[in-house]
Amino acid sequence: MTDNIDATVLIVGAGPAGSTAAYFLARAGVDVLLVDQATFPRDKSCGDSICPGAVEILDKMGLSDWVSLKGYAKNIGYRLSSPNGSVANIPFPSQFSPYPNYLIPRREFDHTLVQHAVAAGARLREGVRLTGFERISADTVCVTGVEGKTPVSLTAKLVIAADGSISAFTSRRGMVPGPTDGLALRQYYGNVAGEPGQFELHWDKSVLPAYGFIFHMNDGIAVFGTGMFRKDQQRLKANIQERLTTFMTQNVYARKALENARPISPVAGHPYRDDAELVKPYADNLMLVGDAAGTGHPMTGEGVGPAMISAEIAARFAIQALQNGDVSEIGLVGYGLAFHKQFDSLHKISQLARNVLTFPWMVDRTIQRCAKDPIFGAAMAGILAGVVSPGEMLKPGMALRLLAG
Repeated sequence: MTDNIDATVLIVGAGPAGSTAAYFLARAGVDVLLVDQATFPRDKSCGDSICPGAVEILDKMGLSDWVSLKGYAKNIGYRLSSPNGSVANIPFPSQFSPYPNYLIPRREFDHTLVQHAVAAGARLREGVRLTGFERISADTVCVTGVEGKTPVSLTAKLVIAADGSISAFTSRRGMVPGPTDGLALRQYYGNVAGEPGQFELHWDKSVLPAYGFIFHMNDGIAVFGTGMFRKDQQRLKANIQERLTTFMTQNVYARKALENARPISPVAGHPYRDDAELVKPYADNLMLVGDAAGTGHPMTGEGVGPAMISAEIAARFAIQALQNGDVSEIGLVGYGLAFHKQFDSLHKISQLARNVLTFPWMVDRTIQRCAKDPIFGAAMAGILAGVVSPGEMLKPGMALRLLAG
């Protein structure tokens, strides 16, 4: 049956993780079929921040010139505010990374990645929803689903699941620990007051223990949003949409930005998971990448960069497994080791830092120090940009800076 397979590697989901994996596999000469239930271009709920880690992957993919030529807004710095009204303005921490942080609408970003993967040799099939997985033999699996109302059946040697936080390929196999960790909402506005590339994060009382954000894009467009973890939603009996509305109508910075603004999109939301350290990202003939593998950053909510990083790692080990002729769980164990080396310590320390910043007095203190201490502020900006580990804040030197008068 392996002579009649539809693809050597079938990638389910053509978001940043799926398209990145498809590109690296196709570039290596692997027969890749990339399948998505949507038709591109399509929108995706997101804060649209493309962090330096993602930009580094774009550079490896040969897309850095595309980003530069398009003139997307580039992170110029952070405005942070705390529950007691303390404010810190911190420039983008370019000393920690040669790569910038862009704001790129996901409709454009994802479409470009898909096109780039296809240009590298991947095949694309749109409008197909795949949910079933059956291992037929050691080197053949059958994935089933629907195209409209028509049943679809596809065969491959290896499947890479890049189908998001609520993946069809994980829960039945015990690869992820449970339901998604939280929910994020965002809405675009036009004619917003603010400078392109300004990232605002406000730990406002209306959204604690989370923060509200305002990311200023080009042409007066900005994305407003917030998120909340499941445990906090349950504990506070919180309605996250009401919290977003309250943030935009009561926060002093949001109100100022919105004085003459108008909504240009509905509110959109997406679930997310950030439990990569608890995920088993591989099984017989199956690999998980991106949100399906819980790679979202536990402290910042950043999803695109970690997803692309996991996809590059997965592509490397998929090529190796195919060359070795072993796509079983044993043949893919190297991916699991590399995946956990990449994400485990970062996620554990990020979760600790996130929990610390649920206390209003700690947020007040942190932002006060960011305003007064350039070294401390730069480290905080580096954490928010994903180029500094939150563990830096827990080191004795930084702890002393936090406690300083």
